[in-house]
Amino acid sequence: MSRPHHPPRPPAPGAGRRTRRRHSARAAAAVALLLALTACGVGQGSAIEIEEGDVIRIGVVPTASFAPLYIAIEEGYFEREGLEVELQMMDNAAAVAPSVLNGQLQIGTAATSPFISAISEGLPLRAIANATVNSPPDDDETALVVAEDSPVTQPRDLEGRKVAVNGLGALPYVAAMQAIREDGGDPGAVTFVSVPFADMGSAVANGRVDAAALTEPFLSQSEAAGNTILAGLYSAAFAPESTTTLYFTALPFIETNPEVVERFVRAVNGAGARAVEEPELVAEVLAEYGGMDPDIAGGIRLPEYGTDLSADGIAQVGDVMLTNGLLEEPIDAGAVIHDD
Repeated sequence: MSRPHHPPRPPAPGAGRRTRRRHSARAAAAVALLLALTACGVGQGSAIEIEEGDVIRIGVVPTASFAPLYIAIEEGYFEREGLEVELQMMDNAAAVAPSVLNGQLQIGTAATSPFISAISEGLPLRAIANATVNSPPDDDETALVVAEDSPVTQPRDLEGRKVAVNGLGALPYVAAMQAIREDGGDPGAVTFVSVPFADMGSAVANGRVDAAALTEPFLSQSEAAGNTILAGLYSAAFAPESTTTLYFTALPFIETNPEVVERFVRAVNGAGARAVEEPELVAEVLAEYGGMDPDIAGGIRLPEYGTDLSADGIAQVGDVMLTNGLLEEPIDAGAVIHDD
């Protein structure tokens, strides 16, 4: 049976940037490097032919969003499709796309906004399956969190204040900007700083930041420590059924292995449907494969799993990015989805 594999930890990313201009420069430099590598043929490194018995390596950002991968292993969905897979846990989400392009990984996982950013720069990536969609407000697994005694009572009050996000360009960052905008505030007047999810609760409680954009399991942990939910995050920022996380691969890999991709999609969609029906199974695999404490795994708000990969679902996130100056022009969402 396939099991997760933990590769050597990638080089630590640079210190968090405190302004959108610095982030944009850093992101542009990273994308320029990727484009240069792709031009030199690294994108073609993904065009390896998968034969019977070959291992398919999947880069997994270890969040509850990708629990269907664990279910697909545990419940035999990959095995029934004749696929031998190996999960590589990626602490640095930014390393997933380059590894897919150069063939070190065959499949990647991502939140929608960094995937869109990569596509907008011309990288030959395609979305192949949906992982999660935007949850209804009452079930939102994400939130803006403030200290219990904070004077901030609504998102627009964050103007002139400091908000922690897990990365400038990450989906919680995009959502926080839009949630403030939807509440009548100016996200350009907010200072966003990069803070690891695990450190956000204490940063809020100690006053190092005024609010944090959190997702599970860190949201429940922050509440247990005494912090307060200011507002739902994804539910406030994105339209219902927007795609929030997805599975992707490189176009040359699809062209070389169309049947392998089709079998992967069938397996992960089957497991995704199972995740919807059996949340207790999700908790079990998050503990076994994701390394989550069983008590925490059984008590968190789960994301909304969905198997319908649609252009509209991706475009809705792209529109929010465009509104907040994170894209220069709309994306053709239909063109970035692999339709088998």
